[in-house]
Amino acid sequence: MAGATVQDVKELPAILSVEQMRQLLGVSRPKAYELVHTQGFPVVRLGRAIRIPREALMEWIGQQSGHVVA
Repeated sequence: MAGATVQDVKELPAILSVEQMRQLLGVSRPKAYELVHTQGFPVVRLGRAIRIPREALMEWIGQQSGHVVA
């Protein structure tokens, strides 16, 4: 994803890393980690690894903005 432009959300992996989510949202690394530790933010923890399901992230964005994001 580094340097690439995403034309369609469906082009993204089904499960995003924190770095991929950070780039998608255009936020700093500290802000990305603040988000993943926020109650209600959609994360899956696999041991110490933090992953964000793409569809759950899109729903969360829609909830935050009051719009449906697909």
